[in-house]
This record gives sequence, structure tokens and C-alpha cells, in this order.
Amino acid sequence: MAELQEPFVGSQPTKEFKHLFPPTGQLTPKAVETPLVLSPSVSETSNSSTPSIVTSNGGIDYVIVFKFPTTVPNNDDKTTRAELESDVSSSLASITLRLTKVKLRFQIRPGKEEGTLLILISSPVGPIKQEYRQERVRDFLLGVRVDEIEDGSSSTAITDQAFQDLTEAERLRLVYEILTQPEAEGGAGISSHVDKYVDSILPLHDDKFNNTWLKSWSTKWLITDNDLLKIRDHFGEKIAYYFAFIQTYFIWLSAPAVLGFLVYLTHSNTLTVWFSLSMLIWAVLFTEMWKRKEHELAIHWGVRNYSKHEKRRTEFKGEKMIKDHVTGEDTPYVSAWKLFGRRVASLPGVAVGAFLLSIIVGFVFVLQLFLHEYYNGPFHQFLHYAPTVGYVLLIPTMTNIYSKWVKVLTDWEMHKTDASWEYSYTQKIFIANFLVGYLSLFITAWIYIPFGDHVLPYLVQFNVSHDHKTVDFQRLRAQLVYFVVTGQLVGFLTEMVVPYALRRIMPQAKKLTSKVVKNQKENNTNLSTNATVEDQEEVKFMAKVHKEVGLEEYNIYTDYVEMVIQFGYVSMFSTVWPLTALCALINNWVEIRGDAIKVCKYTRRPIPHRAESIGPWLGNMETLVWLSSITMGSFAYLFHPSTNIHSPYTPVFTLLAILLSEHLFVALRAGVRTALSMVPSWSEWLIRKEEYKLKKVWLERMVGNHKHFVSRSDDQENDNSDLSEGLSSKIWIHHLDKQAEQAEGFQLIQNAFKTK
Repeated sequence: MAELQEPFVGSQPTKEFKHLFPPTGQLTPKAVETPLVLSPSVSETSNSSTPSIVTSNGGIDYVIVFKFPTTVPNNDDKTTRAELESDVSSSLASITLRLTKVKLRFQIRPGKEEGTLLILISSPVGPIKQEYRQERVRDFLLGVRVDEIEDGSSSTAITDQAFQDLTEAERLRLVYEILTQPEAEGGAGISSHVDKYVDSILPLHDDKFNNTWLKSWSTKWLITDNDLLKIRDHFGEKIAYYFAFIQTYFIWLSAPAVLGFLVYLTHSNTLTVWFSLSMLIWAVLFTEMWKRKEHELAIHWGVRNYSKHEKRRTEFKGEKMIKDHVTGEDTPYVSAWKLFGRRVASLPGVAVGAFLLSIIVGFVFVLQLFLHEYYNGPFHQFLHYAPTVGYVLLIPTMTNIYSKWVKVLTDWEMHKTDASWEYSYTQKIFIANFLVGYLSLFITAWIYIPFGDHVLPYLVQFNVSHDHKTVDFQRLRAQLVYFVVTGQLVGFLTEMVVPYALRRIMPQAKKLTSKVVKNQKENNTNLSTNATVEDQEEVKFMAKVHKEVGLEEYNIYTDYVEMVIQFGYVSMFSTVWPLTALCALINNWVEIRGDAIKVCKYTRRPIPHRAESIGPWLGNMETLVWLSSITMGSFAYLFHPSTNIHSPYTPVFTLLAILLSEHLFVALRAGVRTALSMVPSWSEWLIRKEEYKLKKVWLERMVGNHKHFVSRSDDQENDNSDLSEGLSSKIWIHHLDKQAEQAEGFQLIQNAFKTK
């Protein structure tokens, strides 16, 4: 294995497990098995007054999972085993060299699986503080935070005080920036997309915080702003925004839940126009109020304008380096035509995936329709459940395949920034779930119900035994009930119960089926010739590390899309089944706590990321609100008791109803936005106050006393040189005495009154 080309920058210790990192320059390939943490004598910077940041998990900030093959693939005849070993060693040496350059401490431990190493990362205070100050400068330039730089003499002290109050999420985020940002920007540039054998990078869970969090939420009905702040401080703004959104959505669901319950009691067999209108108003109000809410949270959490920071993706290399027109820094460049070409070229791939998914959804729907509505032959009672079982087993699998496929396409599109990549990937995921969630409902409402009775003659012609009844909106209601109740119940089971069962069953299954080739002591001996005897506390900690490495990464897109699709059911289809909002309300109370358990127990700890909103999901919800105006108009006419659904004029009147309701939606949204703009939020006042204060401070720095700057001298006030020539001289030469002009005015007034 290659030697490090630069000395290991480590240094002196914080104590948590009684062991030390190796002294400077002593990390060699033969000594990769190093103790876990540092002792109290460490101080990694020359400034002894630098505050120490309390860390959990034995001082380990991140774990890099380094996976490599130990045998040459059968289809590779050109690579020898020695060349493969050299390649793996060179890759590891490159990673350790980059970690050394950015002054991060590290040690290497064997993984549980063969061909896996765990690189444990710990950051001294110095690099974090440097990254923190760079971030504060960038935040100031972008307008993210303007309240920390008020006076030139004390700005450094203010920043240092804020650094002492660094939250756990901020610390981990800064370390992650050091780890992953490109080398040209001062980072280590380590990423699973760039480094061949880097499988993943993960922080470790704080079990104490997780247990306290889950216990607290299990005993309360509503989540408070203080609870959200704790999530933000521990997991970062991106995760906190999700829980803030689902909590706000949960509270807003209470109104349509109560109203829908009353409508169900009084108008259970008919559709009411006024209830449809009420749901449209509710949907518009919710989306507009959430915009204000997320803006207020951005102010409160100090992330306003963060979206202006276009963080470059580590894997974006570009074709060449050019000067940035704004900052003057060297940045990778790819021609706009090439980027546009890749975006366009990926569209057929997305379209094919969406089309295949639509075919599968349509096939399941037709099969379900045939077995439920028409088929009355042998095994009817058993075949009745076949489509449901097929839907549960087939659709999630195909959706996951589609998600992986569009992720590959999104990576291929060469997005320069994380925000651009996230937007593109989110929209592709939304398309898939939109088709799965709504396609069969739209087919039922707009195709099957109007034209379903025309199928009956063909069944008679082919001698198919059937038990078909007249088609009405009850068929659509039954299908909606399945999605809202059965579908969400199945989702909860697959999301929460199945992972719990697997956690219990899989370890036992592995004990019965796997053969033990080497014990842990032998593995350690092979990887390290000077390994120390670990005490029980460290053994327990490493077991925790191995366990978390084996977990799946938390996918926030899955949780968001689940809530957004559910919002579509409530806004678009509540008029069909008024209890939709009530079921969503009950589901979301469980969902909030279930997602908390999933984040803490079933997945890896999410990497803290900053965000100032829920991203593209708000735009997707606004699209669903617009669609709800279409469904509201069409359902109100199609399913009205007086409508002859088979009349040749029905399509025309349905389109007119849709146009009317859509125009009503546009007017309603404009009215709500106008009304909200007239009621300023506290965040608006705070922003204006901060910006005024900042401008005043900088004005004082530039020109001193600004009042003196804007004042005029007496000589300048009495200077009439500009009236010395031409027409201006003739007009003004006898009218420069102000008192005389005032007296002349009084005289003119007196003369005017004398004439009456």
C-alpha cells in the first residue's frame, strides 16, 4: 500500500475511550488499526483560546465506507490480482492524502464484510472554524445572514461567539463540506461519484438524542416550534423543513376533516358543489399560507436567500476551467448546448419509463375492473383479490426500478449544482408517483364511468358470464377508498413493520445460513500487525458503527412524495368521498411519529443540509391545486343527479364546467395573494429592519457621519451663479429677496379679497 506523501496532521487528543490517535507522521499502511479517540491534551491550533466543541460518538464525525473487490472478475482477462491490489491501495492512499491536506484526523478499521474498510473521520476545531468563517463571508455576500457584522472592531468577536454556539447539525455540515467540496475550493473532494471505491459517507446517530426525541413525541399530540428547532439543530434545516411541513399540513387538515365528516353524514350518496368549492378554497389557502410559513422559518433559522448559493457538485468536472463572471474564481465549464442536449436526450428515457409504468398501472386497473365488475365465473371469490395483491407486489417494485433509472439519467445530465440536480430528480419522481396515484382514478372518472356501459354488448357477444351493474360514481369512490385507506395502510406496513421484522429476523437467518470463515480477531490480525486489545466500551461502539453502516440511507424524497400525493387525493377527490381528509388526518398523526422512528432507527443518520424551503414540492402542490379546479368542475357536472351522462352534449357541458371552475381558481388565488400581501408578516419587518441597520453601518464606515455628509454649507445655499445668464437672469434678477417675495404674495391675496 502506498505511503502518505505528506505527514498526518493529527495531533493531540480529546478523551472519550482512553486511546490516542497515532503521533504526527507515524500513520503507515501497517498501522491502519488505530485507537478510536483522542485524549484531553490535544489542541489542534496555535490559539489556545479556541473553544472546544463537544462531540458525541467518540469524536467520530463521519464514516467513509471503502469497498473494494478482492478477486478479479471472470470477464476481465487484462487485470491481474496484483494490479487490482495496487489500484485499491492507490485509491486509499489518494483519500488519506487528501484528508491530510485538509487537516482532518482519520483512522482505518476493518468492515464487517470482506473487502470493506471503514475510514473514521474526526475534525479538529481549526478546520471547522476556518470553514465556518468562509461560510459566514459567503452568507453575508448572498444576504443569508446580515445581523452578525455590525461594527468593524467587533465583527470577529461576534463571529467567534456564534462559533461557540455551533449546533450539532452545523458542525457536521461544516465537516461534510470540508470532506466533499472540490479540492480547488479547499476541500478533500471525496465522493462516491468521484472515488471508485468510496461506497458512501455517513454520520453516526446520537442514540441519546434519538431516544429522548422519540419519547417526547410519543406523549404529545402536536409538535411545537421548539420541537422543530431541536430537529433543525440536530438534523439540519432540510429534515426540519419536512417535519415542519407535515405538522403544518396536519393542522390544516382538521378543517376539511370536520367539514367532510358533516357532509358525509348529510350527503353521503351525492356530490355537493359547495363542498367542492370549499375544498378548492382550502387548497389555495393552504399552499399560499405555507409559502409564508416556510419564509418565516427561513428567517427564524437563518437560511433566507440560501438558495442563491449555487453549491457546485463534486462530480461536476466540466470540459475546461474558466473565470466566473461574478466572483472571478476558476470554475468548471461545459457548453450550454451540451448541457441542453443532455437534458433533451434524457426526456425519451423518462418518457419510456413513465409509459411502461402507465401500462402496468393500466393493466392492473383493467384486470381489477374486469374481475370486480364483469367476471362471475369459476374461482371468482379468490380472483377478486388478485389485482390488489398484484398491485401491492408489482407497483412498488416497478416504481423503485423507475426511481433508480431516472437517478442514473439525472446523474448523466451533468448538473452543475445540487439544487439543479434535486429539482430535475424531484420532477421525475413526481411524474412516476403521479401516474401510480392518479392515473386509474382519472381513467375511471373520465373514461370508464361515461363509457363503461358500452362494454356490456361485447361481453354478451363473447359469452362471458358477468354480474355488471349500472356505472356511477360509487365505483370511483370505492377505488379512492382503496388508495386512501388500504394503500396508506399497506404503505405503513412496508415502511415501518417490514423493516422492524427484518431487523429481528435477518440476524438470526444469517447465523443459520452463513459459514464463519474468520473470526473478528483474525480479521484484525490480517489488517493490522500492531492492533491493541479493545475494551468492552470500544467493542460496543464499533458494533454500533457496523450496525449503522448496514442501514439504508434515508430518502427524504419518498416521504415528501407520499405527502404530496396524499395532498392531491384530499384536494382533487374529497368531493367524491368526503372522509378523505379525515383519513389523511389520522394517517399523518401516525406518519409524523413513524417517520421520526424511521429516521432514528431504520435508516442512517441524514447528512445535515441547509435549505430555505421544501424545494420543488411546493410547485408540485400548486399544480395539484390547479388540477383540483379541473376535477371539481368535471365531477360537479358529470356526477350531478340531473346529468344524463350518455347525452351527446355531456362532453361539451363538462368542458364548460371545467373552464368555469378553472377561471374561478385563478380569481380565487389572485384574491388570496392580494389579501395576504396587505397583511405583512413579522418576518417582513425583521428583514427590513436588518437591511436598514446593515446599510446604515456600512454608510458610517464609508463616509463617516452621514448627516454631515448630506448637509449643505451656507455658501452653497446662497450661490446664485446658475441664474446669471440668458432667460433665467431676466426672470430671477429682481426676485431673489425671499422676504420681498413673501410680502408680494400677501399683497396679491389682499387685492383679491378687495375686488369682491
